[in-house]
Amino acid sequence: MDCQVGVVNCDPANISSATEAGSEDDLYYDDFLRNSRFIIQRILIPIVCILGIIVNSLTILVFSQRRLRTSTNIYLRALATFDLIYLTSVFALSFYRYNYHHPYFLYYQPYGLFITDFASNTSVWLTAAFTIERFFVVSNPMKILKYASTQVAQRIVVLVAAVCFVCTLSTVFENRVVHVHSNTTNATTLELHPTALGSNQIYMRFISTFSAIFFVLIPFVTIATLNCFLVKSIRLARNIREHLSPAHVASEIRTTFILVVVVVMFLVCQGPTATIMIVSLFVQLDNSLYRGINNIFNLLVAINACSNFFLYVGLSVKFRQTFLGLLFSRINAKLLPRSFRDQHEAGRRKSYGAGGALTNGGHHHAGAGTYQGGPHGCHRTEQSCLTEAETSF
Repeated sequence: MDCQVGVVNCDPANISSATEAGSEDDLYYDDFLRNSRFIIQRILIPIVCILGIIVNSLTILVFSQRRLRTSTNIYLRALATFDLIYLTSVFALSFYRYNYHHPYFLYYQPYGLFITDFASNTSVWLTAAFTIERFFVVSNPMKILKYASTQVAQRIVVLVAAVCFVCTLSTVFENRVVHVHSNTTNATTLELHPTALGSNQIYMRFISTFSAIFFVLIPFVTIATLNCFLVKSIRLARNIREHLSPAHVASEIRTTFILVVVVVMFLVCQGPTATIMIVSLFVQLDNSLYRGINNIFNLLVAINACSNFFLYVGLSVKFRQTFLGLLFSRINAKLLPRSFRDQHEAGRRKSYGAGGALTNGGHHHAGAGTYQGGPHGCHRTEQSCLTEAETSF
């Protein structure tokens, strides 16, 4: 800041005090960054990632079962897949903070950063996608075969992944590994340096603004807004559903409730990262402070990536029964707690009919994807079609 009379007190003592205060802040922020790297990146992140890799693998396995093959669960399985990719990449990148990592590990970093951003951005838009789908299903229950078929869900998942891949691909070209020779030690080391693209201020400003708008502002506003309207939409749509069975209405409300909880968890864990991305566009934060805070917020994102499994197990009876059936199918039932045995047996009797056919409330549960030709190809009763298409949990 220039010294101007009448604007700033340019007394040397004041300048010296300000300089010392600034130096103390810099030292404090540097210590904060070092501590956050040690505690979060070297201790907590590996633990969360390993747990997340295990539970997301289990989630994918459970949602791959035929009895859970619905449009909503197609989104949730895809979400678990990209959460698994994200956590695996973050776990690999965390080794950079260990002193004994291999020097050639730097070659992985540009690709690791791309994979992490790609998986994270895809997870955000998948969350927005199933929130939008659920909003339309609740608001327009008579058009469920149009909005909530497994084919439509699969196409949307592929489209979201493709768009996020293209929009994130430039990350690979922002950094490169260079060989740096030291005349003092007469040794050559590998260092990660920005490329011409990564050093271009116009590009960096554009990509930061684009990411904040396309991957943060738009999906987060959409998710938060529709999540607020979901419960209200259920109440408004009840007049249309009066001819449907109470069990079906209860199942639909339960499914919506579970998705609302998943979205709330998403907003709580991802919200701080989204906020600091937007703030950084307008406020210049100290580099060490910004990176230290980012470490904390990235831990929240990792926690969110491994939390959905526990929400499904705790809130969804069908998911829990399927999971227990897969987990204990080859274990002697006498080794299990009585509550687990009773729950698993009840779920088995309810899910499987004569001849081993999967059933759901008396109807063969094949999902909306089995109705060829869309709504006009369904020759069963409307209630049967709705039950098969909508019952996710």
